[in-house]
Amino acid sequence: MGNGAGGIHSSAARELTNKDQRKDSPNNLNCYRISNNDRLGEGGPKQKFQQNLRAIQIVRKLENEARLATQDEKAALVKYVGWGAMPQIFDDKKREWARERDALCHELTDAEFEQARATTLNAHYTSPTVILAMYQAAQRFGFQGGNVLEPACGIGHFIGVMPEEMLRQSVVCGIEIDPLTARIAKALYPDADIREQPFENSKLADESFDLAISNVPFGDYSVHDPRWNKYKFSIHDYFFPAALEKVRPGGLLMFI
Repeated sequence: MGNGAGGIHSSAARELTNKDQRKDSPNNLNCYRISNNDRLGEGGPKQKFQQNLRAIQIVRKLENEARLATQDEKAALVKYVGWGAMPQIFDDKKREWARERDALCHELTDAEFEQARATTLNAHYTSPTVILAMYQAAQRFGFQGGNVLEPACGIGHFIGVMPEEMLRQSVVCGIEIDPLTARIAKALYPDADIREQPFENSKLADESFDLAISNVPFGDYSVHDPRWNKYKFSIHDYFFPAALEKVRPGGLLMFI
């Protein structure tokens, strides 16, 4: 691919112009748009903890008041980075994190706390620079918009960074296993179909997506899915065939 301006003009690329899209009715108008002003990924672990805590408090407030997030609230929610960068908060022996641990326990139920602890292996931040480069590659393959699947969406950075014109011509489905993270994604991207469930439990039609794009979980453990168990895939390998099954012939699958 390189950085040249040349396009790729295959039959698949022509199909990906997506003749079914209606450009006169733009989609996802209420979805948050990530920009450099959000300064995502900046700060040390303690700062990121405070941003996480603030996001949790906001999503609780939104649910209690049964309303959509304001733009300022979304700007705070988008800074939630999960717990992969600070697993020490769940270690009682780390006394320097005792105050933060107590604050988190106060905000989360026991079940939510354990769910948050379980995400430390895979809840990692994806740079918008990397995401944008992936979309630029998709555009060069001919993708302009369509049905988009994000099977491990986190709080939805692959939605927030999607180029504006592409987003307006797309229908987005995001799958997220962690309930709290999924609720934040729903607040940020209310027009997207965000599903709070493991990808292996999702009910998605085969060959129904034009693009599957994600930074999938990595690890030396497998996923229980009767359709794929015989292959004994590690979790990162599992996401490739399982997602490819959902992509139509001529579509694209782009994973980190």
